Amino acid sequence: MEPVSLIALGAAIGGASGKFVEKAWDSGEKWIQSYFKGHKENAQKQATENSKDFLNELAQRVKQLEDQKTVSKEKIYQAQDHPDFSAFLQKALLTSAQTDSKDKHKLLARLVSERLTSEPESVFSLASKMACDALSFASTNQIMLLGLVINLYGIRPHPFPPVGLKPEQFQDWMDNWITQRLSPFINFTIGKQDLNHLESLSCLKINQFVGRDLNQLYTVGDFKFDFNILKDTVLKEKIKQLWDGSRLQTIDLTTTGQIIGVIASDMISNTKTNFDGWE
Repeated sequence: MEPVSLIALGAAIGGASGKFVEKAWDSGEKWIQSYFKGHKENAQKQATENSKDFLNELAQRVKQLEDQKTVSKEKIYQAQDHPDFSAFLQKALLTSAQTDSKDKHKLLARLVSERLTSEPESVFSLASKMACDALSFASTNQIMLLGLVINLYGIRPHPFPPVGLKPEQFQDWMDNWITQRLSPFINFTIGKQDLNHLESLSCLKINQFVGRDLNQLYTVGDFKFDFNILKDTVLKEKIKQLWDGSRLQTIDLTTTGQIIGVIASDMISNTKTNFDGWE
């Protein structure tokens, strides 16, 4: 996509979103030229193409926010005038420029669009800066690992437990929900250094002296869930193998790891998890 095509994209999108992506490219082109000054011409070209793919993803997400009135037109117009957001956008764009991974471009676009909905000093805004850095240093497999873990430790149906559900119905209801959320990870593998590397990126903490019971993760009050009788036996054995053999029962996610985990999980499952309580 040539620079003029990004401007055309902005015109096609229209409104505040269109102006947002035009302004982002105007700044982004300068950031790339400065950052990659002295690099080989082919490296500069690839960096430019990578950043355009990211901006295309970001444009579509900002358009959704505008259409859904999640963010006001005024805030979208003025977002890049705020130094904190401008610096964050620069970080995300330069991170995208260094990888041709379309998945990372999508994750970075989601991160920036979520940042648009947050106040500068909110927990999400502060942690999203670290999440952006971590995305640049983590492999796709490590990012997906965080997506798996957030489904074990964090993401739950809303409300939880479901309203009107009786305790004796909980096992079957949660069996369906868990199978839907965890099935994308049926062939997932964890490398020997993946957890250690994610700990070095401050995405998680490993506690060698604590091991959790898998059955307790989805149990709340009188609503009991027994993972040992999950109907999908292949999925059950896979998750238990990762839980016990790959030390998943010993970790806690940081705010950085939670953010990456949520956006990775949503990308895999084509869902949208809200960041409630991150003010």
